[in-house]
Amino acid sequence: MKYNFKYILLLVHYWFPVALGWSIALVIQRATKLPIFDSGFHLYLLTIFAAYNLDRIIDNDDTTRPLWLKAALVSGCLVSTIVGLIIAFQLSIQTFSTLLFFSIITLFYRQAKKLPLLKGVLVAVVWVWAGVALPFINTRWFAWQFWTLHISLPIVMLMACGVALCDFKDIKSDGLHGVRSLPVIWGLRRTALIVSALLLISAFIAYQENRIGLVISGAALLALAQFPQLLSMDAIGPLAVDISLTIPGLLIALHLI
Repeated sequence: MKYNFKYILLLVHYWFPVALGWSIALVIQRATKLPIFDSGFHLYLLTIFAAYNLDRIIDNDDTTRPLWLKAALVSGCLVSTIVGLIIAFQLSIQTFSTLLFFSIITLFYRQAKKLPLLKGVLVAVVWVWAGVALPFINTRWFAWQFWTLHISLPIVMLMACGVALCDFKDIKSDGLHGVRSLPVIWGLRRTALIVSALLLISAFIAYQENRIGLVISGAALLALAQFPQLLSMDAIGPLAVDISLTIPGLLIALHLI
């Protein structure tokens, strides 16, 4: 029973980023007042789903994975990729150019994540940039308006902090594979202090812009950062981080903010 629960929890962890993408789109929509473009929104979620399934398939350090989990990951990747490609043909040429740009970045991700700091910044920027480019109708090539939106900075900072906290569970494997993540370079405690400082800054920026959901999300991450050993637990740690990052969208959907 414990064995099955462990892998069910892992699957929830692998697939939960879709909820995070949903939250980011809602936060951006609230900030910009732009209507959500259904096809682009669905493509955004499908792209996240396909990417995380593929990453788990390629990065398979656990040789004891049950067959059903492998089948779920492969099926999820194939179905989301096929449906995503069909939807992609409904996009404007400007939005499609952005999707192509992100695809090229993805090809270099496995090399880029070995460089200190680059992984967290790259992942955070791509997540939020795609959240601007795909769920909303774009008239600008590569959705460059992402760089001018005030909401982009606090979300990127929160996402980068989330990436650093999720790296806690991989500190041993990253060290063995030469991935110089923040926990590998500075250790768990020092990384927690650095992330805490960045979270306070991002919360201050969000508060100044009256983004209460982002402030609450930052506070939840700040609380998690004080428990490095919890964050080091496989599945539980990163799932707690993802849930904290999803809080703003949940509050918006429930009309609480």
